[in-house]
Order: sequence, then C-alpha cells, then structure tokens
Amino acid sequence: MSILTVDHRKSTSIVLAFGVWLLGITPSLADQQVRLKNGLALNGLIADIASLNQNPFASAAGGGGVQTRPIMLIDDGMTRIYIHRNGMLAADPIDIRGVDTFFEFKQLTPLNGQAFQGIGSIFGVTKFNEFGRRAITVRGPEGSPLTIIQGITELNSQYAKLEALKATPSYLWDMRVATSSLSSEALRKIFKRRLDQNDIERRLDVVRFFIETRRYADAHDELTQVLKDYPEEQDLRAQLISITEFQATQLLDEAKRRAEAGQEVFARKIYQGFPLQAVGRVTRLQVQDAVGKLDQTADRAKTLVATLRQQVKQLNEVQAAKLKPVIDEIEAGLSSATLTRMNDYLQFGNEEKIPLEDRIALAVAGWLLGPGSGEQNLTITISLIRVRELVSEYLRTDDPARRQAIIQELQNLEGAEPEYVARMLPLLTPPRTWPEESEVAPGMHSVTAPPVDNATQILPDYVIQLPPEYDPLREYPCVVALHPPRGAAEQQLDWWAGQFDAESQQRIGQATRHGYIVLAPRWTRPGQRVYEYTPREHQRVLVSLRDAMRRASIDADRIFLVGHGEGATAAWDIAVSHPDIWAGMISISAEPGKTIAHYFPNAENVPLYMVMGELDGAPAPLIRSGPILDDYVKVRNDAMVVMYRGHGHEYFPEELPRMFEWMNLASHVRKGIPDKIETTTMREGDTFFWWLELDGLKPGTAINPVLWEQAERIRGKLVSAFIGAENQIRIGQGPTDRFTIWLRPDMGIDLAKRVTVRYGRRPFYFDFDGSLTVLLEDARQRADRKRPFWAKIVVP
Repeated sequence: MSILTVDHRKSTSIVLAFGVWLLGITPSLADQQVRLKNGLALNGLIADIASLNQNPFASAAGGGGVQTRPIMLIDDGMTRIYIHRNGMLAADPIDIRGVDTFFEFKQLTPLNGQAFQGIGSIFGVTKFNEFGRRAITVRGPEGSPLTIIQGITELNSQYAKLEALKATPSYLWDMRVATSSLSSEALRKIFKRRLDQNDIERRLDVVRFFIETRRYADAHDELTQVLKDYPEEQDLRAQLISITEFQATQLLDEAKRRAEAGQEVFARKIYQGFPLQAVGRVTRLQVQDAVGKLDQTADRAKTLVATLRQQVKQLNEVQAAKLKPVIDEIEAGLSSATLTRMNDYLQFGNEEKIPLEDRIALAVAGWLLGPGSGEQNLTITISLIRVRELVSEYLRTDDPARRQAIIQELQNLEGAEPEYVARMLPLLTPPRTWPEESEVAPGMHSVTAPPVDNATQILPDYVIQLPPEYDPLREYPCVVALHPPRGAAEQQLDWWAGQFDAESQQRIGQATRHGYIVLAPRWTRPGQRVYEYTPREHQRVLVSLRDAMRRASIDADRIFLVGHGEGATAAWDIAVSHPDIWAGMISISAEPGKTIAHYFPNAENVPLYMVMGELDGAPAPLIRSGPILDDYVKVRNDAMVVMYRGHGHEYFPEELPRMFEWMNLASHVRKGIPDKIETTTMREGDTFFWWLELDGLKPGTAINPVLWEQAERIRGKLVSAFIGAENQIRIGQGPTDRFTIWLRPDMGIDLAKRVTVRYGRRPFYFDFDGSLTVLLEDARQRADRKRPFWAKIVVP
C-alpha cells in the first residue's frame, strides 16, 4: 500500500511506476481473504475473539485467559464483520493484496476531547467542500441535535476516514464511510484543492485511485487532462486504451447482469451502442458472443415453434384444434426463462423413430409440466390443457361452490392427478390480476383491499415494484421490505430499487439491476412508534406477501425479508417465527428483544445478515445486544454481523451491493423441508413450522408481547417432531395436544403407502386417497405454488 499525503514525494520514474502498477505488481499492504461456506468472500485483517458480547473495537485485543475463541472478526477498515469460524469458514484464510492507493490529508483534529459513547439518528449532512470537510448534525447523547464538523484524514478505494475537527468543545470521533458514497464531483474538488496540480505523480495517483474505485470515466478524463498539461509524456497515452478496456469490461458485466435478470432488451441496447471501434479484438469478440447468445435463444425458439406447427398440421382436425391455443401460447411465451421447459422436445422432437403424436405430446407436456415429465400420451396431454384451466380458475375464484364444482370436474379428467398438478402449479402464470387503477407508475402497484364488515379480518395493504421487462412466465426473487413505523412503504421501494427516473421511465437501483421484485407491506397501525411483537403485525406482512404472490411471479424459494430500524426488528422476529417461508433475512439497525431473544433455535434454516453502527445508542450495540447475537452466531447458522465504525442509527446504503451479492448466492434459497423439527414457540400465531401446524397452545404457553414485562415466567416451549423409517412420523410432547401434519412426497414420506403418526401411546394411521382437494386448497390459501402440500393428518 502506498501511503500518500499532500507533502509526499516519490523518486521513481513516472512511466515505470504507472506501468508496473497497471501490471498489478505494485507492493501493497497484504490483507487476508476468507471464503465462507455460503460462497461469500470477505477481505480484511483477521482476529479470533471469544464472544460478540463485549466492546467490539477492543475485542481483538483478547486477554483475560479465555480458552476458546469461536468468533472470527474480519476488519476491512470500514466495517468489522463477525462470523462463527467453524460454522461459516470454508477454507483457511489466504493472503491477498490490500488497497494500493492511499491518501492522507492534514486536518485540524483535536489531541483530546470528549469521546462519543453513542449517537442517534442523523438529522442532516452537508456536502463535502474542497477541503474534504462537511457538517453533520446528529442526535446527541442527550437527545438534542448536535452539529460536528468532520474532515477526511484518510482516503482509499474502499473507505474514507472522517474525524471530528477542533471545536469548542472538541469531540473524538473516528467515522468511516464508503468511498462509493462520495460523489465524483466532490472527489475531484478535493483532489484539485489538496493535491499539488503541478506534481504529475500526484496527478497520476488520482488516475490510479479512480481506476481502483471503478470510476473509469473519471480516470479517463483525469489522464486526458494530464496529457494536455504534460504533452511531453506521450508514453502515458497507451494507458488511455487500458482504461477504455476497463470501461468496456464494466459495461459488458452490466449487460450480462441485465440479461440474466430477464432484461434482454436493455442488454441489447448496451451491446448495440457499444463503442467497438474503441476497444480491442478480445472485447469485440466478447460483445459478438453475447449478442450471439441472445440471438441463439430467439432462433431456437422460432425454429422449435415452426417445427411444432408443421407436426401439429399432420394430426386430425379435432386434435389440431385443441392444440392450437397452447401452441400459440408457446410461441408467445418462449424465452431464455422458459426454453428449458422444452428440453425433452428439443432432444427428441425430430427423432423419426418416435411416433409423431408422442413427440407432440412431449412438447405440450413440457410446456405444461416442465422438463423431464416424459409424458408421451397425446390424449392425456390434451386433457392436461383443460386440467390446467380448471386449476388456474380454482386458485383465482372466491366462490366456494365453484371451487367444489371444479374438484368434481377434475375427478373425471385424465391427468388430473396430484403428480401432474403439483408439476403444473409452479409454471402457471399468477392466477390473479392487479386491481383496477392500482398502477401508480410503470411496474409499481399500490394495493389496498376494500374494507369489510369483519373488523378483525386482516386485508392486503402494500406497494410493490416489478423489475423492468417483467415477464409473468419468469420467476423473480423478491425483497419483502419493512419500513420503520413512522416511515412510508414507498420509501422502501426507493431504497431497494432506486428512485423513479422520469426519462427512462424506470427505477435505477440495485433491485432493478439484479431483477428483484420489491414488496413493501404497510404493516403498522396509525400512530405506531415501535414494533410491538404482535401476531397481527406478522399477519399484515404475511397476508400482503400472499396476495402479491397471487398477482406477481414471485419465486417462493427466493423471498428475503428485510427491514430498517424498528422494521428491521420486525423482520428479524417474523423471520425466525416463520422460518419455513424465507430464503434469508437482512436487518439494518435492529434492536432485538422479547421473542427474538428466545427464538434463536429457529434460525438454523434462515440465513441472517445483521448490519448496525457501533455508536447506535449507549451502551454500544455489542454490549447491549451481544448476548442475543451470540445465540444467533452459532456453529450451525449462516449468520453474519456487520458493524460500521463510528456510525450510529443509520440505514447504510453503501452496504447495498454486498447485500445483493449475499442474496444472489446459490446457497441462499429457501431450505428444503427438514425431516426433523426442533423449534421454539411462545406466542399465539407462531404455530406453523415446515410441515407441523399446532392447533392452539396450551394454557400458560403463549405470552402476550404487549404485557411482556408483566409475565411471571418467560420461557419458550420446544416443538419437536421427526420423520422416521417405515413411513412413520413421531411427535414429541410439546405446547399443544392438537396439531395438523402436512404431507408431500419430497419430505421423505411415501404417500402410496400407509402413514403412521405416533403421538403419546396412541398411533394414528392415514391412507392417501389421491384427492386434489388439499393440494389445491393449500396452494390457494398459502399462495406457495412451488411447495404445496398434498394431504394432511389432523391429530387427534
């Protein structure tokens, strides 16, 4: 790492130093990299500590004779990340290069003063001036506004170190902010003022800095200006080409990301506008290959449909007429997301040894049931078209009599079997449409159900943003974002998906780039100030999610529950109270308490990502909430705590890129159905765990969260059940004597055989009759079309 100050001078050759740096062999201070079992890589300096329950920035010092240090701390200068070493580490840390370009700026910092023990919310922040200073107004230790002048004393490609400047009184405050949060305009003004513009080496340091921060346009502009000011340095002109290649790579990465997210029109626009004349041959080939890949998908779809239409023409008129609507549907719906449905037909569609009807059946069955169905009976396949129509209507209608009539009609249709319907359900387009006039901007809907006579009924109330080029035949990951009680749900759309841009008619933010649906339930009551841990708050979130799943193509295996402030506390509690729903949970400045302190056994199947500031209140969060965090950062849990240095109660938008990297991990999908359930409950409403539903809780088990402090004894009750050999399910003595067991084949139960449930001394027996009633009704009520249950056993 080269330490740079405004007075520093180097004696090496300019051209040699710049060229060697581009080749990647400039010496730098080594960091370490750890690869986690979930696939995430973290960089920084590493220390092992005994517990999170201590001062976070004295913890690395150790001492005290502690024998075990299971917690790994990774310090990247801006944040300190805490994980469980044995639970999370995939391999031993390796040495890597750290940051290369490092500036130091002299500022009038105090030698002594009052150190902050905790700060509250930020009321306002001014822009940085040309001296690298700004004014920040925060809620002070006593609650009143406090304005501090901060100055940048260190700057590198990852973070800027801000220190409080001399004042009366003076404060000692070391705060780190992400360099990505500083605007290019501010950085250019600071460099122009604080660096000697007549020193070419300092000017080239700025170019290096912009390259390290991936601000390639700024690097190009800066180097171009250097060449104008120093025309004799023409050897540097070749570096402009390198910077252009960096820009091209960045653009290619963005186009690839958008194409993978289903935004192929946007990706094509990037490729079509690509400056091919300004880049090298390799980059030009990469662009051509990417465009070719998009074209190949379109060509394969076009050829497939043409072949299929020619084959259908050879059938009799009755068969061809019945197939025409679904062939039209295939032609309209084939894309990179749906082409895999046709894998069987792509492989065998032109195989003359296979009868024509069988090949056509493979194509239509693939579209209806997905790849690998193997269905080659055209009569059954044609019947499946009607089965799908009825199934979709069942999920859509609110008329119980009509649903019963659909069940009766299905009983008389070929192919109306649980195996076929279960394969069909995830491939359906969402059964419900958006309410009239719900769209308030392109892809943004506001849904508020009309009032009903039953005042206790909880109705959907939320806003949702669909990604650009939304296709109901494609599954999209979803962020369910909980606003703080005094915030607006619409602000969550802005934070996660970016603010709406009138020119492009879309939001420009991380959720947009990665192709996520953002759903923000209105989960609070009027005048509410804090999260109250009530079942009603949970239901307001879950009811809105299920309604959105009926209207939007949400991937049920990739739903992430997130929140800010008290919304983060709600997200944490709801995630561990209903662990069967979520692919992961992200809390930002949460304040865990009440049931969260007892529900840590439920977190084993829910990845957790917790972000906070080290000065968020007094005492510090890791002192105040350290015991709770220790219970969650366990050896079996995918859990990570990110602590920002010098920050208080904030929402950390600079953490967004890493959050989406975390959510995009292949390991972060909803976990499979466990064969063993060991979880905790202590509240009415927390009664459904994977495949076991409790029918009420025994007296004395449930604690009213509003009257938490008045409870005589606070203790969670263990819910225990497991699936054993020989189609047996055993239920342990727990917080209820009445429960429902939900069944589906992938949970290790053979529904073709008798199922035995053992509870207490009396066994219960169940034989599945092949009915579709439970399957369709469960898919309708829970809106989870990927994992509906086929049957249920009520005990006793």
